[in-house]
Amino acid sequence: MDVDNKDARIADYFDFIAGTSTGGLMTAMLTAPNEEKRPLFAAKDIAKFYQDKSPNIFLRTPETKNEPPSTDQEGSKISDPGDQATEESSTTHAEVINTPATVLRGFIDLISDISPETKDYAKRDRSMDAPLADVCRATSAAPYYFPPYHFKTSKPFNLVDGGVAANNPSFLAVCEAMKEKKTDFQKVVILSLGTGARDASGRLEVGNGKWGIVDWLWQDDNSNPLVDILMTAPDEMTEIYMSYVFQYSGLEHNYTRIQVELKPSEAMMDNTSKENLESLQKIGRDLAEQNDAKLEAIASRLVDIRKARLTHMSA
Repeated sequence: MDVDNKDARIADYFDFIAGTSTGGLMTAMLTAPNEEKRPLFAAKDIAKFYQDKSPNIFLRTPETKNEPPSTDQEGSKISDPGDQATEESSTTHAEVINTPATVLRGFIDLISDISPETKDYAKRDRSMDAPLADVCRATSAAPYYFPPYHFKTSKPFNLVDGGVAANNPSFLAVCEAMKEKKTDFQKVVILSLGTGARDASGRLEVGNGKWGIVDWLWQDDNSNPLVDILMTAPDEMTEIYMSYVFQYSGLEHNYTRIQVELKPSEAMMDNTSKENLESLQKIGRDLAEQNDAKLEAIASRLVDIRKARLTHMSA
């Protein structure tokens, strides 16, 4: 803990913060500026946001919990999470270029390709300097759950959640950080936080193998095999790449990955029951306690780096 920084924010200690999908919303909350150009939200505010807003995003009832989720007239699952993330806050009109830390939120442009967006991109190309509200809607436009999101700056964008290609964006973040910050790979220190992975036991049991399109989209246990595959495969491959690269480069202390396996019911994106949200918070607290030594070590390291930089700047 940085006792000298009473108004400490995550963005004070990281040069680069990345996220896709729900991680993209968290990235926006950690970096969205207030009127003083300081991060609007503290990390502790995020859990309350999900507790308060998730039920408004996914409306499920006991009568419909075993049915494929319904959609509104535009195909959206009730309410866009990007709307909820920017509701009644300055993030609605804040732009990427004004964020206090360099951020990366990934999304897929349906017309071109994967589009990692950073403040540095926005400085060079003002067409990328979009309102954070639009960025949040784009990075949370998860296929099946929400429709693609369209908006315009000086050029049009047609976007879906970047999690389908970079559900774990840490590898992409390293590449972008090295390019944008012109830093050496050996100087990169990463804290990679997963948002929970579905327990692999019993995953994708095909039974007699007679599957149709509906079976790919919906199972009796409320799982969505196609979305699960699209989201988990890139995540797992990225973890393999990252752990191997850092381990065999002798830099294992520069990479910390924290993830937890969840029961299928806990991992369902639209399970926003009070019981599940409370259970997820407890899982998060327990996970933090289990990794307390790792988190304390990296926090101490980041505080020392920040103090050294401030001393150098004032010299």
